[in-house]
Amino acid sequence: MTETPPVGLGCPIGAAAGDSVELAHGGGGLMTRRLIEDLFRPAFAQSSDDLTHDGAILDIAGARLAFTTDSYVVRPLFFPGGDIGLLAVNGTVNDLAMCGAEPLYLSVGLVIEEGLAMDDLRRVVASMRQAAIAAGVRVVTGDTKVVERGKGDGLYVNTSGVGLLLTPKPIKPQRVRPGTR
Repeated sequence: MTETPPVGLGCPIGAAAGDSVELAHGGGGLMTRRLIEDLFRPAFAQSSDDLTHDGAILDIAGARLAFTTDSYVVRPLFFPGGDIGLLAVNGTVNDLAMCGAEPLYLSVGLVIEEGLAMDDLRRVVASMRQAAIAAGVRVVTGDTKVVERGKGDGLYVNTSGVGLLLTPKPIKPQRVRPGTR
């Protein structure tokens, strides 16, 4: 009779980052956190609060604004209930709302792979337009780049958003405690 080896319940992601970037670095989990804490915060943070949230609170000439940016690299581009464009607009609006801000303005950057069907691009843009209207935000600027066939997975979307802070204290994950509403 052979003995069955024990089932391991460890995380499939390595304990330490190696010498190259892995997909898990962009997944929003432990490796993303390590990347932020070990590389980005030391390079860019000017206060203990910088780069600790999906959005930043900015005091500009007496106005308190929230600012966020996010990139979307999903496959397939179209899925049950939506597409990459809908996800991008709603994700950025959500990040602003989670800062305690009224979302107002978005920018959209598109990295389009050569060969993407124009009908697919139109469909994504139309869903982004509808999502922006539904959220009460305006797309006010953007950028478009085209990469060689086979180098872009169809379409990547980057959105940035600006909103007016509505709460006296910004909403932050660090402030959430049991019983917080």
